[in-house]
Amino acid sequence: MGTLPLDLFGKMKFLFFLFLDPFILSGFLAGFLASLAWMAAMTKFELSHAYPFMSLNFVIVILLSALLLSEPVSFLRIFGIGLIVAGTVIAARA
Repeated sequence: MGTLPLDLFGKMKFLFFLFLDPFILSGFLAGFLASLAWMAAMTKFELSHAYPFMSLNFVIVILLSALLLSEPVSFLRIFGIGLIVAGTVIAARA
C-alpha cells in the first residue's frame, strides 16, 4: 500500500483507503467471527478447559504459512509445535 505520508491529511486519507482494502476488511471480519466463536465456546466450556486450546493458533499459523505462503518449516519449528501441542494436552487434562 506504500508508505505512510508525513502530513496529517495524507495520513488520514491513507488510513481511510487502507481500511477499505479487501484484505484489511477480511481481517476485521475474521476477528469478528473469531470473537463470536469464542463467546459461543464460553457458553459450552469452562474457561480453564477452553483457554489452553487458544495456543493451537500458533500451530495453525505455522502450518498455513507453510502451505499457503511456502515458508520454510525447520526441525526447530516442528519441535516447537510439538511442545505447544504437548502443553495444550497437559493443560486441558489438568
